[in-house]
Amino acid sequence: MNEQDVDGKAVLKLNVDFECDFKCESCEKFFECDNPEKMKIYNRRRMSMAKKTMAKIKYKVAVVGGKGGTGKSTTSVNLAMALAMMGYKVSVLDQDLDGSSIPKMLGIMDKKMQIGPKGIVPVKALNGLEVISMGFVQEGDEVITMFHDMRRGTTEEFLAHVDYGERDYLIIDLPPGTSSDSVNLLQYIPELDGVVVVTVPPRVSQLAARKATLLAQKAGAKVLGIVENMSGYVCPYCGEKFDIMLSGGGKKLAEDTGVPFLGRIPLHPELSEACDSGIPYVFKYPDNPASKIVMGIAKKIDEKVSK
Repeated sequence: MNEQDVDGKAVLKLNVDFECDFKCESCEKFFECDNPEKMKIYNRRRMSMAKKTMAKIKYKVAVVGGKGGTGKSTTSVNLAMALAMMGYKVSVLDQDLDGSSIPKMLGIMDKKMQIGPKGIVPVKALNGLEVISMGFVQEGDEVITMFHDMRRGTTEEFLAHVDYGERDYLIIDLPPGTSSDSVNLLQYIPELDGVVVVTVPPRVSQLAARKATLLAQKAGAKVLGIVENMSGYVCPYCGEKFDIMLSGGGKKLAEDTGVPFLGRIPLHPELSEACDSGIPYVFKYPDNPASKIVMGIAKKIDEKVSK
């Protein structure tokens, strides 16, 4: 509401979008809207419950990627494990509802989530990690087709009705791209402490990663930095590094978008072997070059969010 002077008389002008239906959760202009009624409407629904649950977790960090196949989930798991190895209590939220792979990477595919007196109980994994994932709901080769309302409802359940308890970190593995799943989470955790963008070296991959970075910035989330995954190959015999793909795409993206560059994680045979065995490589092979880099990235993230 703005006050304007017309012919010496004060009049009031209402800032009203008469096309607005006040269905804020599904509005494509959610992040651009500055209507003060938006958060009042939103808070009256389940967002307030999610805020209450999330308040018990000190730091919330989402991991995003422009395209599938960049190693985003692998990076999420190993960043979470690196933080746990630093002494923190860490939970992992697998928000990739169609391609849940976190349970496999942590060797807990046979586990199921339970309902406790305070809500859904996360599944416990190696080194104190706790995990929430659709992978614990689906049976074997079962395929669940989820449309928008069901996807939003699942996100609400995972944020509002899970008994996370008092935790230091929640690492959230988002699906590739800028789908409604990513937007839902950014809406429901407006106090997100940061976003980490994972990409691979070729410049063509940066087109999608750039959009994921801009979406996070548009939502008001701080982009902690960009990780260039699969950046070169380290020979397990001689230790020499070879650039199989062109390198530098991640650093160039960081420069173009004005966000920090966190580092390059190389390929190594031990990395895929550790994932298939259900043990994060940063834990199973702490002396591996990639593990040391991930530990360094985790420390950078910890420094940024703790400030």
